[in-house]
Amino acid sequence: MAPTKDHPLIMISLDAVSNEDVDYLLTLPNFQKLASYGKLHRQVDSVFVTNTYSVHASIATGELPKVHGIFDNVIDQPNQKVELWRAHKRFVKAKTLLTRAEERGMVSCAMMYPCTPGEKVKYHIPEVPGSEAALVRAGRFLRYSSFGYLFRSFLVHGRRLRPFNYYGMDAFIAYTSRPLISKKKADLYMLHLLDVDAQKHRTGIHSEKVRATLEHTDQLLGIFLDGIRNAEISAGNDPEKAIASCNVLIFSDHSCKDVEHKTDIHSILLKHHVTRDIAFFHSTSGACFLHVEPGISKEDRENLDAALSEIRALPAVSRDLTKEEMEESGAYMTGYECGFAATPGYGFGLKYKGQHGYPLDTPEYKIFYLEIGPDLVPSGEEGTVTNGGSILEVGKKAISLVESHPGRKKG
Repeated sequence: MAPTKDHPLIMISLDAVSNEDVDYLLTLPNFQKLASYGKLHRQVDSVFVTNTYSVHASIATGELPKVHGIFDNVIDQPNQKVELWRAHKRFVKAKTLLTRAEERGMVSCAMMYPCTPGEKVKYHIPEVPGSEAALVRAGRFLRYSSFGYLFRSFLVHGRRLRPFNYYGMDAFIAYTSRPLISKKKADLYMLHLLDVDAQKHRTGIHSEKVRATLEHTDQLLGIFLDGIRNAEISAGNDPEKAIASCNVLIFSDHSCKDVEHKTDIHSILLKHHVTRDIAFFHSTSGACFLHVEPGISKEDRENLDAALSEIRALPAVSRDLTKEEMEESGAYMTGYECGFAATPGYGFGLKYKGQHGYPLDTPEYKIFYLEIGPDLVPSGEEGTVTNGGSILEVGKKAISLVESHPGRKKG
């Protein structure tokens, strides 16, 4: 392998696609083709807390949440009705891939990738989650988008958004990024497809709708692959060797588990006269974290200890979170003093048929990543499969490629 270090890097995140889903993806034409080009890593560990924003921030920085500061998707505000998401770049305390790319003089594209509002991105369609009014979210979306690019994309591919849900958004991302890839407009692409996650929340992890969404995701991977091939055709090169012209990282962020029972642990706190101004739990669905207000009285602490004893005895609670889990997740740093892991089949907080946020030792809770390209896979290792590792490796590989990229000459 003779790295040139100037190939574009295409990162495609498949939200909530598990290691088990890979078995089916390998029967589908585009994922199968892509896997034959590269090295597939299975039985990979995510990063705890195993929710979208904390894991994507780890991939974007190559660091654990205790370093980059994104403990979970949302910031718990017990007395507020509006969710505050850690969606803006200002919440990330470590240097990101997009910042590194900008420093190198690279052109970047980010579509629905978490924590990118506020980044300097030439081709940008940001994810702006939350429970604010639709007009407020729309204003933020337009503020952080590349407006000219977004406007042109809507004119050409707006029909892909119908119906306006994650199915349509995933298609919109694929079709709007394909011409950028074909025309080699960017050096770094960070693309996030979300519909598998949405379907697993709604219907559970093994439903026919999830299988149909995996098939749709494979079709969209074909759109990205077409973009790479078209770039080679326009350059007069062999489209079948197109994958050698770029580096590709396809990966998941977290797995998902079926949830049959929702557990309301706050009711137990209230039963023991522990109100939210004394202590509250932050739920990540597969785990929960206890925040205690400073200066708690002796009586309130005794009541809280009695409540915690009752909570530990619940079938929903499998164990206490370890000190290492509390530290690495950023929970201690965020002000939580202890936490509990949910038993598979149970979830804390919102009731969905499928949920995540569980610790890494949860059974059948692994993910995957696939690396392709001249600067990632040594010659002769194409089509191979390994087991084990951490999703942090994706971030570290991406950082290495960005740091060695020559950038673009100005003018």
